Amino acid sequence: MNESERLSNCVVAITGGCGDIGQATALRLIREGAKVVLLDRASDGSLGADLRGNPSVTYIPCDVTDRASVERAVAKIVGQHQKLDVLIANAGMVANEAFLDVNISNLKATMEVNFFGAFHAAQVAARQMMKQPLSDRGVRGKILFTGSWVQDMPWPEGTSYIASKGALKMLAKVMAQELAAQGIRVNILTPGIVMAGLSKKIYEADPTFRGRVAEAIPLNDMQTAESVADGYAFLCSSDSDYMTGASLLIDGGCSLVKRK
Repeated sequence: MNESERLSNCVVAITGGCGDIGQATALRLIREGAKVVLLDRASDGSLGADLRGNPSVTYIPCDVTDRASVERAVAKIVGQHQKLDVLIANAGMVANEAFLDVNISNLKATMEVNFFGAFHAAQVAARQMMKQPLSDRGVRGKILFTGSWVQDMPWPEGTSYIASKGALKMLAKVMAQELAAQGIRVNILTPGIVMAGLSKKIYEADPTFRGRVAEAIPLNDMQTAESVADGYAFLCSSDSDYMTGASLLIDGGCSLVKRK
């Protein structure tokens, strides 16, 4: 099958779709034939020229921390496309603080977006997928999460973020176990340190952070949003139909711990 055909007729929704990873993923998926719906509370004015006006891309305002907003967004997707094949729960935030200095409001906000926001999107999507027929490969839909390599190991000043991603990993496993018999696959993509969003801003502004990154990545270079998108292209496709409850680790070796 040609790359351009692999996701033909596949409808994919991406939360946090206006961010760097969301946009890179959208571009990758539409190259393979997907119809992509970007969900974000940011305006579509932040989209790159390749996505603005693209007939394969739709933007719907959505705040994942607001359950009603998520429900309205999924209803619009189904109204437009009559189905939802894949949800990528990608919306997230980071608040870096040493443990003794963690601000409770920052911790709550991080959990609200990274965990509860992903939960809302996943549950609403799964309920829609349950109404859809099984494919000839026994799949009703796929729910994918943007996790992180730190879901399994610590990183300085990462209390809130790491706790949210650890919780997300176990949410995905429980979902995968319960929904397997219903034809719904649930997996996590776990990137490393991506040159995107807040990590990019911190990297450019903070010499201490740059030093930590240099010591952490065996492949040396920070990860690109496009490499995350490559992983999502695989997880969205039928090539991953026999995967569920798994974490696809694409981290440049961060989780190995770099040794001199």
